[in-house]
Amino acid sequence: MLYLQTDLALLTEHQPLTDYRIDQPHWTRRDFVNAGLATACAVALGACAHTSMPRGSAAIGAAADLDDLGQSLHGRFLRDGSPGYDGARKVWNLAYDRHPLAMARCVDIDDVRRCVEFGRRHSVPVAIRGGGHSYAGFGVADGALQVDLGAFTTVTVDQGRRVASVCGGTRIRELLTATLAAGLVTPMGSCGSVGVAGLTLAGGDTAGRGLYGTACDNLIGAQLVTADGAVLELGPQQNEDLYWAIRGGGGNFGVVTRLDFRLYPVLTSHNAHFEFGWSGIGEAMRAFGGLVRETPDEVRAVFAVRAETGASATCGFLGDPAAAAAYLEKWRAAFRRFDAKMSTSTPNPEGEVWASTSVAVDGAFLEGVSDGAAGVLARAAIAGRGYGDILMGLSSGVAARIGMTDTAYPLRGTGLSVILSSEWTRPEDRARSQQWVAEYGTALRPWAHRAYVNYIPPSPPERIREIYGVNYPRLAKIKARYDSGNLFRSNQNILPEAGG
Repeated sequence: MLYLQTDLALLTEHQPLTDYRIDQPHWTRRDFVNAGLATACAVALGACAHTSMPRGSAAIGAAADLDDLGQSLHGRFLRDGSPGYDGARKVWNLAYDRHPLAMARCVDIDDVRRCVEFGRRHSVPVAIRGGGHSYAGFGVADGALQVDLGAFTTVTVDQGRRVASVCGGTRIRELLTATLAAGLVTPMGSCGSVGVAGLTLAGGDTAGRGLYGTACDNLIGAQLVTADGAVLELGPQQNEDLYWAIRGGGGNFGVVTRLDFRLYPVLTSHNAHFEFGWSGIGEAMRAFGGLVRETPDEVRAVFAVRAETGASATCGFLGDPAAAAAYLEKWRAAFRRFDAKMSTSTPNPEGEVWASTSVAVDGAFLEGVSDGAAGVLARAAIAGRGYGDILMGLSSGVAARIGMTDTAYPLRGTGLSVILSSEWTRPEDRARSQQWVAEYGTALRPWAHRAYVNYIPPSPPERIREIYGVNYPRLAKIKARYDSGNLFRSNQNILPEAGG
């Protein structure tokens, strides 16, 4: 058995709270789309430290103000006016400029508990920052106490059991660095700077879901701090209601400080990429829709429209080269008028790293590429030429076959997860980007009542209810049981059931 542990940067009191490392190779979202199919995977399992602080401890005692809380913590604590406050409150999506009451760079579970207990006692909402990469900027909230898990980055890999654990602030690149050393991966996103927890708790829009399910489908255990300060272990036979809820229900139920994942052997992806440009986008999109209506589990497919260069499609086939070559001939025949760029790839720990930017987004989950949906997207592509991107990824195979109510994640059945995005660098371009996203996001709704919650802007309760559908009443009951005061509401919020 190979047993690996990487202890990546526990913060000391001398380290700055602003060390988030989100702007290494300066890729933008458009660079990512331009790169074609993301075939990255990732993995993790094990266990982070359990709390040593007994329930009912007077760790923050009768503290009535933030000074007492700050003095009780082991990690750094910043308030408005503290040196470094303005830098630390920034998140990846610079469209959101929020001012938290205070920010706690927690270094252990005792710190997390103290913050949560303070928030509950003083009716101060708690915002959870993992990777800080939320499109909706949920890692920071006006007037909230931020629990920053950026120091929670331990990754433990047990090769023999094919499991791994990551702490709640771990990023995908840190996870991959550890797991690839053991020759293993788990379905994960392709951007190395994205936080593992935020992606997984929303369900996970991942590359390997056809073969293995999405990120939340491979979450086999977790540790969570609830609104009353309890530290709970979650799993198939432990607090099963919360275990069900966090697999797709986001950060609504507490602070997740550890996540345990199944691991799989690394497979090579065999890829075919086609560039269509600006003519016939609707026709190419409908052809793509026909190709992905039924696919082997090994297939990952993406249709993209880049603001500068137009439409493209990429298909990747994981595993056997001969089977891949035979299958990809079907794509080459369908797009015979276009040159196929063939390649192979394996997971890369860094993946695509997106520089901080200002971006508007909206998402949709299409059950197929109907003429109506293709028409909306083709019009969106032309209208947004120069500033609007469209990315449409296949969800199929294992992820599609899991039952709608088996987890909280609502994107079951074969479909296409769509994100519309538009960046701006000049303030005067903000309204144009937001209007394009809002107009065409709304235009897709007749064909898409569901969406990946990490791909939508901060949304009203009625949209969240619609997205979760049949699972929403159960989620609301669990929310009422564990967070009746809605302490954790800096998210795509599930409201506690009334009277729960």
